[in-house]
Amino acid sequence: MAEGSWDMGTGSIGIVIPVYNTDGAYIDECIASALAQTVECRVVVVDDGSTHPGTLESLARWAAQGVEVVRHPENRGTSVALDSGAGALDTDYIMPVGSDDRIRPSLCAEVAAVLDDDPAAGVVSTDLRFFGSHDRIDRLPPTDSVADILFGNTIPGASAFRRSDWIALGGFATGLKFGQDWEFWVRLLATGRTARIVHQPLYEYRRHAAQVTARMTEEGKLEHSLDVVRRNTGIWGDHVEEIMRRYWTLKDEHTRQAARLEVLERRYGALNRMLGRGARLLRSLRPGRKRAG
Repeated sequence: MAEGSWDMGTGSIGIVIPVYNTDGAYIDECIASALAQTVECRVVVVDDGSTHPGTLESLARWAAQGVEVVRHPENRGTSVALDSGAGALDTDYIMPVGSDDRIRPSLCAEVAAVLDDDPAAGVVSTDLRFFGSHDRIDRLPPTDSVADILFGNTIPGASAFRRSDWIALGGFATGLKFGQDWEFWVRLLATGRTARIVHQPLYEYRRHAAQVTARMTEEGKLEHSLDVVRRNTGIWGDHVEEIMRRYWTLKDEHTRQAARLEVLERRYGALNRMLGRGARLLRSLRPGRKRAG
């Protein structure tokens, strides 16, 4: 894929939903939201070797209603599931959706419109609404070039991309348990493609304890992140000067923040400790509370 030689798509978009032992109720919400899009949108569900009865019952019910379900005989990982779904589609654009998440009805129309209008755009995200264990809306930061994601991923895995780019890049990297999307975005943006954002919270991201990221330790995340870097050392090497500039900028900002905290501690630390002692004393004097001694 030559940098800068982009082709415009015709605007057709498909959804890929990888599934592995997801709660059946979550799957039902996810597929229902995918089928409720305001534009024609083909939906492919990839069962990556699920064994949970609730998962299988939900998928069988949706398959009986005409939803396309691609089945893997064994668990092969998220990358392979995404590739299977993308391979089953013939649409111009592909939108991955987590099987425990939901999307608003206008999501596919909005991201496809950006890809239609901007031939250089390679990936389009929307702002996120988190729900479940906690609720909040995240406004995504801009990503101007591949250098912006070499310190860490800022592009959600649930972002639309061109199927032609997926073919040109050889699909998603296999053997990664974490960061498959980040690795793909790095390779995609390294070609010169750009990342765009629709600043509406159209993707609803469920937070719950069973998620892979919720169970992974910080050491595990670091090791998997380094795996992404090792697979693409040429891209990191091509941007080493920019990486170092950003590193020293962050280090200088950290030093300034530490200095400001030290000044605040000198000015108000004693007062804060005195207020803390006063609060403890007041609590000890509450009616019905026995005093020590």
